[in-house]
Amino acid sequence: MSNITINDLTFDAKSGDQLDNVSLELKSPQLVGICSNDTGAANALEELLAVRGNILSGDVTINGVPFKKYKRQSKTDIGRIDDVALKGKTVEKAVKRALRHHEKALSPEQALQMIESLKIKADQAIGELSDEQKLELRLAILLAWQCPIVILSNALDGLNGDQRQMVGSLIEDYAKKVDALVLFTSDDISTLMRYANTLYYFNGSHLTSARDLSMNDGVDCTVTVMGTGLPIDMAVKMGAHMLEEAANETRFLFTGNIQALLPLLEQSTITDIRIEDATIEDELMAY
Repeated sequence: MSNITINDLTFDAKSGDQLDNVSLELKSPQLVGICSNDTGAANALEELLAVRGNILSGDVTINGVPFKKYKRQSKTDIGRIDDVALKGKTVEKAVKRALRHHEKALSPEQALQMIESLKIKADQAIGELSDEQKLELRLAILLAWQCPIVILSNALDGLNGDQRQMVGSLIEDYAKKVDALVLFTSDDISTLMRYANTLYYFNGSHLTSARDLSMNDGVDCTVTVMGTGLPIDMAVKMGAHMLEEAANETRFLFTGNIQALLPLLEQSTITDIRIEDATIEDELMAY
């Protein structure tokens, strides 16, 4: 099991990013999403796990080891997408080179079997792969390292819908089988909600809230109602988070099955309704 415990942490990363007064506890197996209005919090967490920076206050324990003593262990415990390079003319050669020096890694044969499930063949030339296929291959190699803590950064944003679904399924399966902790971020709230078990909301360097998505079966949407007569109290009870209220316009984030909300929108005084995918900005306003 992997466990990261952060208590009242104020941290200055070498990158210049920061965490201010952050407390959270992460336990595997779990996919953890970072929802933020910039990249600072995610970058600072990556730097923290690499022991690159200074703790100004608070404390951190990673897999039972205090922060200052963890640096050597981090090299074997933590796998980062940024550390995966494709060196070799063919997929097979690149995989074999990438798995060297990783004691817990899958065998090249096992890794190539997983990669073939992504419709990438062992004898394909690296130069013939699209950018998206190269990213898929790097993600598969990262999983083949079998690290107990995996940092994807925003890699899922670089894949198209079908690729993201295939790789996402591999990652979910990996977390369960390896008992791993996977951290990722995205500019798309749908991606965060589809794959995260827990979502942490950051406003800059400050953690504002955490949200358990283990029982969630949908993606948030933003509803704009023009006109009057919306029973706001009832909408809130059903999962609405008010974003803006004006005389003739109400805008809210809705969590849950939108079909359940439709009867509330059938007022004769409501003149127009717009239902759109939620944005990161909307999520941060609500959470």
